[in-house]
Amino acid sequence: MKILVPVDGSPYSLKAVETACDLAKAQAPASVVLTAVAIQIPELEEGVYIAEKMKAQAEIALAKAKEAAQAKGVDAAVILATGASPAEEIVRVAKDQQADLIVIGSRGLAGKTRSFLGSTASQVVTYSPCSVLVVKTQD
Repeated sequence: MKILVPVDGSPYSLKAVETACDLAKAQAPASVVLTAVAIQIPELEEGVYIAEKMKAQAEIALAKAKEAAQAKGVDAAVILATGASPAEEIVRVAKDQQADLIVIGSRGLAGKTRSFLGSTASQVVTYSPCSVLVVKTQD
């Protein structure tokens, strides 16, 4: 079983990492793939700086998630994706990696912008090529 976990550095995504690691250990042999999306910015003068900052934030999120996985005894692979839409990139990576399951936090860094499910998680549930487990945390 291959489990894909999209991360953005939020507590929601770190809870998803913990859940995915628990599932991977219970379903051994299983692998965990962590992915973060660096948003592509159209070519503007400031665009280069913004793109570099977005990439750096995605790399930090991946490092935190990998650390969390290691703390659970799981050596997770990491993929840094780039694109205009986090949801589209997550679905693309799931297809490319032939993921069996996506474990995603119910919300991301944007917080409580929607009542139950964040917009990225909602789109991933709708368009994913595989099953999706949405992890909620107590607020």
